[in-house]
Amino acid sequence: MLLGAGGCGQSPEPQAIQPIADETTQVQISSSAEEQPPASNSSHSTTVEASPQNDYFRDAVNRAGSAVSIGQTAHSESDWQLAVNRWQQAIELMGQVPNSSPNYATAQTKIKEYQNNLKVAQQRASGETVQTTTAPASPPPGLVAQIPILQRRGGTPLVPVTLKGQKGSQKVTMLFDTGATGTLITPAMADALGVVIVDQAIVTIADGSQVTMPIGYLDYIEVGGFKREGVLVAIGGDVGLLGQDVYGEFGISMGSQVINLYR
Repeated sequence: MLLGAGGCGQSPEPQAIQPIADETTQVQISSSAEEQPPASNSSHSTTVEASPQNDYFRDAVNRAGSAVSIGQTAHSESDWQLAVNRWQQAIELMGQVPNSSPNYATAQTKIKEYQNNLKVAQQRASGETVQTTTAPASPPPGLVAQIPILQRRGGTPLVPVTLKGQKGSQKVTMLFDTGATGTLITPAMADALGVVIVDQAIVTIADGSQVTMPIGYLDYIEVGGFKREGVLVAIGGDVGLLGQDVYGEFGISMGSQVINLYR
């Protein structure tokens, strides 16, 4: 199980999220736990497998998320040109999604959407003033969850999450850290939820030091309408950290106010 440096040890300041996480710092958790979760959670696996090497759809969504983020903070024509490049990359990658893929139909829809966004970015990059009207759109095919961003901490989004343990469910706020492949909850959360400790884990944080954290199972984690059952979590720090073991199989599109997960 892997955790990002943003939520481990003595609760260091979390790393800022980049829409395309090419150089994300991670920490390794190794555990000797042999216990299994209750029968209802027996299908859960704590192993996070890498995405297919040619996952064009997911790569395209990530490029688009980067373009959106750049556009939201662009102050110059060169900034907009960078957004143009990202939209072009997203369109090219969507075009490579094979027709045998379950995401093919969604990819064709996204290409048209991205082309419209590209035109706007190109106008901005050339110094034109663009007036746009946004009509309400129905959720695109393949959308799994829409997660509202409540605020940001060190650039990392804080999102509302529902956790379920033996003592019931609780709504909390957690960091959405794309650089973390494991999920972390605070001791206060664990106590309130009645999390049963099954083992301990050695956590190596970004500076190379190691700390020991207890680990246990949650009945489920729900975020943005999506639910993941039987999640093994580490316990420590002063802020919850939502990792890729919950959402890592999906493509991510991140804006200023919402995070979208796509199949």
